[in-house]
Amino acid sequence: MMKKISLSFLALCLTVFTVKAQELPQPSPNAEVMQRVGLTDVTIRYSRPGVKDRVIFGELEPFGQVWRTGANSATQIELSTNAKIGGKDVKAGTYSIMSTPMEDGNWKVYINTDLGVQEGSYKAENNVAEVAIKVNETSDKVETMTFWFANVKPGSMDLMFAWENTSWAIPIEVEFKDVAAKNIEAAIEETKGAFRVYNSSARYYYDNDLDLNKALEWSKKSVEMNATFWNVYTLSLIQNKLGMKKEALATAKRSLELSNKAEYQPYIKMNTDNIAKWSKK
Repeated sequence: MMKKISLSFLALCLTVFTVKAQELPQPSPNAEVMQRVGLTDVTIRYSRPGVKDRVIFGELEPFGQVWRTGANSATQIELSTNAKIGGKDVKAGTYSIMSTPMEDGNWKVYINTDLGVQEGSYKAENNVAEVAIKVNETSDKVETMTFWFANVKPGSMDLMFAWENTSWAIPIEVEFKDVAAKNIEAAIEETKGAFRVYNSSARYYYDNDLDLNKALEWSKKSVEMNATFWNVYTLSLIQNKLGMKKEALATAKRSLELSNKAEYQPYIKMNTDNIAKWSKK
């Protein structure tokens, strides 16, 4: 009797081991793509089904019916901060992406709070955003469903989708200037006396058309602490943009002198060009 029990137990163990050891390729493998835009991380997690000689839209995925926009489970989007998706406000968090394919190409994409949603459990009241999109026909067939990001700029980018001969894009926008400004001020408070921080903060305000008077204040502090060819150059740019032409010209000449001493050709050229241009005005 004991021998029979031992043999049965051994057989069970072998079966469990065999099941656990069978790691096989998935027909729709998981994928993840992340992009930082501004100060926001946007992550897409999804499964990637293939066409496999099938007609996808209109047959496998019927027109006019809600689709989980992927295989296995609904595609998910995670936002590290608040954002606008297709012009609609969406708070930071993780959401499902559902969609309704349409024969005329006028799809709807839904950002939904139900992370376990399937076609049969979808509820419109869980949508935080509904985006109308016009799909495009791709020139070449895309065998495996793909999400990616394109047209990445400081405060915006496009979420891209393609499968079979269909593609679409949804704009994502984020606010970053106010957050960056607060980060700058906090850094300055923590690092009093750091001339590099003052210069980089001033240059950021200059480059992004923020408070130029504040930029001028920070740039002057940087130069007062330690005058170098690069922070004196920043000061000249800010003065010129504020209409302080005489001061800007004098500061550019000072930066040129420091650049020559450092034998740093890029700043020698930039200052020389600015002096020539500003002297004509």
